[in-house]
Amino acid sequence: MGNRRRFLTVGGASLLGAFAGCSAPSDSQDTPTATETDEPTATETPSSTATPESAPPGADMLGGPESLQSSASVNALTLESDQGAGQFVFSPAVVWVQSGTTVTWNVKQGSHSITAYHPDNGAPLRVPEAASAFDSGVLSSGQTFEHTFETPGVYNYYCTPHRSFGMVGLVIVDGPRGGPGTTAPSEVGGTPAEHLTRLLELAGVKGAGGGGSANAYGWQAATWDSYWYSLYNMSTNISLSGNGVLFPHNEQQQEAFDKRVPAMLKHADVSKPPVVKPNLNMAPFTKGDPHFTQKPVFDAGDGRPDASTLAWDMSASSKVVSPSSVAWTHLKGVTWAKNFQAHFDVLPRSLAAKFRAQMLTTLAQIGIKATLVAGGPEGNGALTKGDSMELVSGFAPGKGTVVDATARPNHHSAMLWFLSDLRSLAENGWFGYVNPEPLIPAKKIGMLTDGMAKTTMNLFSPSDVVSAGSTRDLGQMLGAIGWYGTHAGSDSLRSRAAEYANALAAEVDANVESNGRVADGASNQAATQGAVGQGLLWASQVDGVDHAGLAEDVLAYLVEDLWDEEAGTYASGTGDSTYRITSRDAGDITGGINALEAVVGRDVKAQYARFFNQTFNRGRLQRAERPPSRDGSAEYTLPLPPKAGGEFGQAAVYNDAVEYDTGAGEWSTVDDTFTTAWGLYTANQDIWISQWGGDFFQGRGVPGESDTPPK
Repeated sequence: MGNRRRFLTVGGASLLGAFAGCSAPSDSQDTPTATETDEPTATETPSSTATPESAPPGADMLGGPESLQSSASVNALTLESDQGAGQFVFSPAVVWVQSGTTVTWNVKQGSHSITAYHPDNGAPLRVPEAASAFDSGVLSSGQTFEHTFETPGVYNYYCTPHRSFGMVGLVIVDGPRGGPGTTAPSEVGGTPAEHLTRLLELAGVKGAGGGGSANAYGWQAATWDSYWYSLYNMSTNISLSGNGVLFPHNEQQQEAFDKRVPAMLKHADVSKPPVVKPNLNMAPFTKGDPHFTQKPVFDAGDGRPDASTLAWDMSASSKVVSPSSVAWTHLKGVTWAKNFQAHFDVLPRSLAAKFRAQMLTTLAQIGIKATLVAGGPEGNGALTKGDSMELVSGFAPGKGTVVDATARPNHHSAMLWFLSDLRSLAENGWFGYVNPEPLIPAKKIGMLTDGMAKTTMNLFSPSDVVSAGSTRDLGQMLGAIGWYGTHAGSDSLRSRAAEYANALAAEVDANVESNGRVADGASNQAATQGAVGQGLLWASQVDGVDHAGLAEDVLAYLVEDLWDEEAGTYASGTGDSTYRITSRDAGDITGGINALEAVVGRDVKAQYARFFNQTFNRGRLQRAERPPSRDGSAEYTLPLPPKAGGEFGQAAVYNDAVEYDTGAGEWSTVDDTFTTAWGLYTANQDIWISQWGGDFFQGRGVPGESDTPPK
């Protein structure tokens, strides 16, 4: 089986497509063109290796069993792009030395560590058993680290910030000699295991054949895929599709745009936006048809996609905005703004991370102004009822009319979740993004958040939440209250949020059967279990709220009773012959698994990987993918957008629903429209469980765990 994620070792360099970033093919072929595969010159190349000159950094070797070195120098590099062994590499990646040799590591670009695979460093033992651990800590460009190797054997080591990218190396002292560092790295898993296996094979170390476990589709591959699919859904929606109210929308906004964007570019130290003619979406429509209406141009001549060729057919769009379509889209933008700030040292300059973060947070603020503050027919927010914070469920901007005046719990909880996270960003200095100045002061965002919380808690009793939807909606409301309760504007509001969360949990408890099954849920039982389980754990982050035990029972039913081993996915219900999984269902399940793994600590990694590979890849919940994540030798390869169906292809976004026939063992797409709220809801759940949610995105989506900007 091919490893889908070999391309992913490029890390941030492949985030170059849209304001949240993504690369793409420059024509309609199924394989990348030369412009996509050309390899820029490395920023640093080792001066002495024993491997052929063609060996890329990260796959090179110094010395050998017959030429042990008495000194060695290794460079820790951040390359301009993946040259075949990753973007973040040690070079030479393998060094052979005599015992007593001091090896020196030089950090050339970015920030790296030199850390032994040793339990003292929180890693499996992959150094000689008699050897002690070593760890440089994270070093900056220009710093060095030395370690003297006395004990013979094979030492496996890694860079802490870039371990999941596969930044690993070997030091072989006096020869292999057996031991933990020479065995198949199955206990490591994912991309690091793949790279260690490659280096052990390069060195000719026996016993490291791997047995296939390192290359199987596992947690690393699944969470990388979730990262990329999250990225594609968000960037398509917010800067390419045109499926919404676009910014600038009028003459006044155009003037602001003309003034603001140059200031953003100057602050970010880049010369131009990463998309040609972007369709900046400040208020996304609820539904759209992702088929392209003309031949897509993903490379307009300078590596940037031309969004004017990527817009969807507006005759097939709902042309209606909902609170959920706005909230989940811009929550994803907030998540990325926080994430980018944390990784300037690992993201390439060409990514223009500061610019992207400023644009995403700007669009979020503009969306709030239009939908909550002003922009409606009466000078109020387009989605608010008069002067209150009660939300309508649908507004048609083109007509200036409300099309669904009913207030619904899921819309309120989505907006509260988003505002609470935006408050976290704003009240923590916008994580450094203050040029240009924010459009809405942090104090105003706080007032809106508190107002939305009070309105929501007043409008919907826990039983109202169920009667308006299902017990699944209790889970989403609990998640939102978890976020609000950790960001409430006063002690009294925090206390009220805790009381409300406990009342919601009591309603859950009243509907939970002895085996952990939640009654009166959605048609997909697995989705109900996931949403409620995550909600209970998220709400339990609020002082005075603790329903972790109930959450464990609920999630145990998901991973034990509803797991279908033969299908490799979760049953929509015990005894069902057909499993229907919508984009929202997939997000609920992902959220539950993320909470179970991240908060409870239960090992469900292998199960999640199988679920993702079967449902998103084989089942085609994701309809297409882009070159940075595509591997034609993978078990289930998705097409590139131009080959994804229709005359000109389809965007790389989620289908609305797929089904699995247990009798035939076959998957089918049953709804190929794009539902914005649920596609972006799942995109948020994807990023929290993804590798950016592991080693790179702080907090895994847990309330209160991603509030402090990195130092």
